[in-house]
Amino acid sequence: MIIAAAVIILLGLLAFSARWTWWRSAAPGMKVLCYHKIGVPPAGSRLKELWVSAEKFRSQVKYLLDNGYTTLFFSDLKKLYDAGAPLPEKAVLITFDDGYENNHSVAWPILKELGAKGNIFVVYNTIGKTNLWHNPASEAWVNMATLAQLKEMQDSGVMEYGSHTMNHPHLSALKLEDAAWEMAESKRQLEAAFGREMCAFAYPYGDGAYAPAIREKALAAGYTFDFSFRQGKTPWPWDRAGATIDRLFIRGGDNNWDLALQLKCGASRL
Repeated sequence: MIIAAAVIILLGLLAFSARWTWWRSAAPGMKVLCYHKIGVPPAGSRLKELWVSAEKFRSQVKYLLDNGYTTLFFSDLKKLYDAGAPLPEKAVLITFDDGYENNHSVAWPILKELGAKGNIFVVYNTIGKTNLWHNPASEAWVNMATLAQLKEMQDSGVMEYGSHTMNHPHLSALKLEDAAWEMAESKRQLEAAFGREMCAFAYPYGDGAYAPAIREKALAAGYTFDFSFRQGKTPWPWDRAGATIDRLFIRGGDNNWDLALQLKCGASRL
C-alpha cells in the first residue's frame, strides 16, 4: 500500500510538472523577451500578468547576464541583418510594449545598473499621457513616460525605441488606409522626436501581424523588423518576406526557471 501510494504521488507530481516544458527539446531561433509594466499592479487590476515586479525583473536580467547572454538594441539587430551576419551565440532582445512611466522609473535604473540594453515600442500619441486604450474598469490608467524621460533613457545609451502605432488600436478593425497611417505616421513622428531611425515595429495586441494586407503596409512604411505578440522564437537568418518576428511573453508570475525554459524551448508552460 505504501509503495502504491508513493507511485501515485510520484505520477501526480510528474503530471503536474509536465505543464512546464522542461521535457521539450531546445528550439532554435531568435530570443526576444516581451515585457509591459515593471512594478506593482494597481488595486483591482485584472491584467496583473502584464506587471513584473522590480525584484523579479532585476533577477531575470541578472540571470541573462550571469549566463552569458548579450543584450541587443534594435539597431544592433539591424546591423547584423543588413550584413547577413549570424547572431551572437547567446543573443537576446529585451523589449517593452507601450512606453510606461515605470519603464523609466523602475526598469531603466535596473538595466543601467546591470549593464543591459532595452528596447521600448512607443505609442506616440500617449507619450506623457496615460494608457487610454485600456478599459479602466479592468485596468486602471497609469502614466506613460514623458518625452523628456524617453530622451533621457535614449541619451544614457541604455534604451532604444521602436513604434507601437499612434494610438494603440486593433489594426484589423480599421480601414486598411487608416491602419497604414497608424504605422507610417508613428514612424515619422518618432523619428522626428528622437532624431534616429525607427527600424522596428510591434503590432498592438499582435493584431495584424498575420494579416497579409496589414503586414504589407507595415513593411511598406519602412520598418526593417515587425514583431508579433505570438509566443515563440523565430529562425535567424530571418525571412523578412515570410513572417513577422515572434516573442517570449514574460508574465508577472514567471520565475527564473520559467525564463530559462522560455529561452531554451520558446515557451515555459503548456
